[in-house]
Amino acid sequence: MTRMTPISPDERRGLKLEYFLARHGWADAERANLAGDASFRRYFRLAHEDDRRVLMDAPPPFEDVRPFVGISEILKATGLTAPAIMGADLEAGFLLLEDLGDDRFSRVLAQAPDREVPLYEAAVDCLLDLHGANPASSVDLGKDRYQVPPYDMDVLLREVALFVDWYLPALRREPLSNEERRSFITLWQSALQSVEGGRDALVLRDYHADNLMWLPDRQGSARVGLLDYQDALMGHPAYDLVSLLEDARRDVPPELAEAMIDRYLGARPDLDADNFRAAYALLGAQRNAKIIGIFTRLYARDGKTGYLDLLPRVWGLLERDLEHPALADLRDWFDRAVPGAMRQMALAPERIWRLPRTAMVLSAGLGTRMRPLTDETPKPLLPVGGAAMLDHSLNRLAEAGVTETVVNIHHLASRMYGHLATREGRLPLVRISDERDQLLDSGGGVKKALPDLGGEACFVLNGDTVWDNGEATDCLLRLAASWNPDTMDALLLVLPTGAGVGHDGAGDFLMDEAGRLSRRGAAESAPYTFIGIQILSPAALADTPDGPFSLNLVYDRALASGRLFGLVHEGRWFHVGTPDALTETDAILSGEMKS
Repeated sequence: MTRMTPISPDERRGLKLEYFLARHGWADAERANLAGDASFRRYFRLAHEDDRRVLMDAPPPFEDVRPFVGISEILKATGLTAPAIMGADLEAGFLLLEDLGDDRFSRVLAQAPDREVPLYEAAVDCLLDLHGANPASSVDLGKDRYQVPPYDMDVLLREVALFVDWYLPALRREPLSNEERRSFITLWQSALQSVEGGRDALVLRDYHADNLMWLPDRQGSARVGLLDYQDALMGHPAYDLVSLLEDARRDVPPELAEAMIDRYLGARPDLDADNFRAAYALLGAQRNAKIIGIFTRLYARDGKTGYLDLLPRVWGLLERDLEHPALADLRDWFDRAVPGAMRQMALAPERIWRLPRTAMVLSAGLGTRMRPLTDETPKPLLPVGGAAMLDHSLNRLAEAGVTETVVNIHHLASRMYGHLATREGRLPLVRISDERDQLLDSGGGVKKALPDLGGEACFVLNGDTVWDNGEATDCLLRLAASWNPDTMDALLLVLPTGAGVGHDGAGDFLMDEAGRLSRRGAAESAPYTFIGIQILSPAALADTPDGPFSLNLVYDRALASGRLFGLVHEGRWFHVGTPDALTETDAILSGEMKS
């Protein structure tokens, strides 16, 4: 009997796309790529006879088209121009959209610079109409109801933290200290109190010349076609004005920006002009600091280098915002953290650390010390703090931007298969390395999975590792920022011995000032304990045995050549090695969730 070769995920998605187009009568259309963006979405122009459409391909779980559809309905109800949705498959992530043409504001202005004032006036008037319409903040989408999220303090701080979690480590080639990061976040939290409560406007967030279409045949604000608004939130009305006038991609003359702010305020007698301008400067600084972090992340995580060339312009905008008296404390922080000579410097790609996109979670152990709990449940699936231990690791990897993970299995493999199946549609995408035929130990398990790990440095985690980051930068990002493939074979996350919750061991390693590790040897104790999180070079597994072996073999080789390094974790680590330790950890984490 001939065995059918299973189709790949890309082939399966291609078949879904063909079915979607056929269902809507566009299967025979000519297709042309349109410019993409900083997301996983792709856009195609479809042409059939004299008609045209735009296809949005937004693959789950990386993207979700529901917000775009919901915001489109809200904008349509206000009389503004969003692309009409001609067909939708919300589950598969396909939309068939009205084609608004090619006349983006940026393209029109490049061809006719003398039209700058009237186009920006139209864009400001469109914002005034949007803000004056008091649009709904939720909309029905068939089975679902889409609620526009709030632009609250958590979001504002999470965004601005991108500056210290991605950009500064790239600039300095080392992660920030916990104290410096905490100072940054505390200053922003204090400053943003003045705008966090003002959430009476639909904020489209990327309202700038590349996302606005000029449609002169329409009337009033309908002449401004809107794109790329799926991330809209309910927030402060100054935000989109900042987005328009402090554009990362084109220079807006300061006198034009000032005239447009006056135009907006002139139509809003309900606003206090001084307070609005202070909010404009504050949100501008928040937005530009965020963008600097995002553009760095787009290279470090996604390999997109083009955004790095925009950093000098965004730095200039940030410096202008920081001149406002209301931002004096933040200006002092930036002056200390990034001296003037380092500002507006385009980061060279070779300077920037790269985030590993893949990871391996070691989950094939027998869990003998956890018996009888592991007689029927694999140790990585034991619940702690409201989730399986394995899910803690996978969720942390997703938060850091890791998209693909290998999980090896052996003990109670059917339970592991069943649990991982429940994560379908969530990041990271999981491949299973089945070791039921032979348990390969940690080193053999990683070696078997190498073909699925991309051939580059990857994270390797123990499947029973439970940790948090406290107020520090995510430890996975800190590892990535500290990783140097020229000098390292492995970079281990360590904790001061005795600092782990539930851990009373003697420690594993000593560490010198450069971060190089050495074994405890015959000493009674060592100052640092390895906590089961690391970055590992695939080259370190060259010439290792086939079959089972421990990663300690890799570490010993790296030690001998001076290529084993450590980084101290600045959050908590829970040593879940016994049933009692599991109970203690669960009580701590569950109690925090309830408080």
